[in-house]
Amino acid sequence: MLFHVDANSFYASCEQVFDPRLRGQPVVVLSNNDGVIVARSAEAKALGIDMAKPFFEIKDILQRHRVHVLSSNYTLYDDMSNRLTTIYRMYADEVEVYSIDECFLSWTDTDEADLDADARNLRATVMQWTGIPVGVGVAVTKTLAKLANRLAKRVPANAGVCVLTEPGAVTAALSAVEMTDLWGISGGFARRLAGMGIHRPLELRDADPNRVRERLGVVGQRIVLELRGEPCIALETAVPDKQNICCSRSFGDDAHTLDELREAVCTFASQSAVKLRRQDLATGAVTVFVGTNIHAPAHVEQYHRSYGVTLSVPSSDTREIAQAAVHCLRHLYRSEHAYKKAGVMLHRLIPRSRVHPNLFDPRDHARTHRLMQVMDRINHGQGRGAIRIGAAAAFELMPGRTVVWKGRCERRSPRYTTRWDEFPTARAVRSTAYRED
Repeated sequence: MLFHVDANSFYASCEQVFDPRLRGQPVVVLSNNDGVIVARSAEAKALGIDMAKPFFEIKDILQRHRVHVLSSNYTLYDDMSNRLTTIYRMYADEVEVYSIDECFLSWTDTDEADLDADARNLRATVMQWTGIPVGVGVAVTKTLAKLANRLAKRVPANAGVCVLTEPGAVTAALSAVEMTDLWGISGGFARRLAGMGIHRPLELRDADPNRVRERLGVVGQRIVLELRGEPCIALETAVPDKQNICCSRSFGDDAHTLDELREAVCTFASQSAVKLRRQDLATGAVTVFVGTNIHAPAHVEQYHRSYGVTLSVPSSDTREIAQAAVHCLRHLYRSEHAYKKAGVMLHRLIPRSRVHPNLFDPRDHARTHRLMQVMDRINHGQGRGAIRIGAAAAFELMPGRTVVWKGRCERRSPRYTTRWDEFPTARAVRSTAYRED
């Protein structure tokens, strides 16, 4: 049996866990650079605040309704996501981490009669241990489990849990939702199905799978079979190696000088290298891209370019990757432009075990790998950036210099769970309410 577990308003819920003043209050979380709304608490949704709305457009509305507005705190959200996954692994046989706030769980050691109780027990445990409310959908296929989760949240009587195992319950569920409520059915797919005379989910389940495949391909055929209770989409318990790794960011303020861009690019190169080593990979090529502000006035000339180099020997060494990135940047930089975005992409990735030095490579790769392991271990224990290459912290270490390329996060909450200097502090106050006579 498959369980689909999805955290409710995950970013906003994380904020409410660590700040009791936000509980029961409307809360929205903004994207990078405080651009658009990417998360809303239930109270904010009740006010009719839409997702992806630019902050500046509805700032007055948010103030009028006294909505708490916060910058994204991805460090906190990632840590809380890992805590949720740890709990899921205690209960399930296998876990697929589908996204930062949702997972599929394979659950075999249970009777069908106990599924509802097991799901509610899991939900209660997650709430007790993390403070994050979740919805749980249970079914025999991924597509039906996603649908069950949607109904668990949408129908108040379900109280966060919906089990779709009985044929009658599945039929009733499919009759109560729209086509685009189904996992994998986009607006374009729905229009193509409508052209075939299929307008409702129940009609899709009963359609000829081969006929649907002619219009929607094998994806559409699998959806039909999954709606019939035939598992076609397996759990992905092992995360496949990435084909490319990219780190980029839109800057909080325009960067004008080569030094400012170099610090940004070296930081992105360092972050990319960490991701590379987590998968025990090495990169054979490095590409850097830069761009100006696409929202600048029409008279401002736009400039968007990329440049890449191939490494003589694939590497996972932060220093080598950053050096290659700076080489690319020097080919891209034009002093007449103000830059709003930059990024570093690593490609031609291979397992580190398959890296073979060439005849003219004098470097001690084993020693370099040990150095990078020590660096990663210290940064994991003391916080990201505890040890950095100098080029990635040039302006930050200079008194009075502003790091213009960092994104805006003026409303970000503390990183409670990963930074010692941002750890919450409790104060005890002596009470005078009682006194001895």
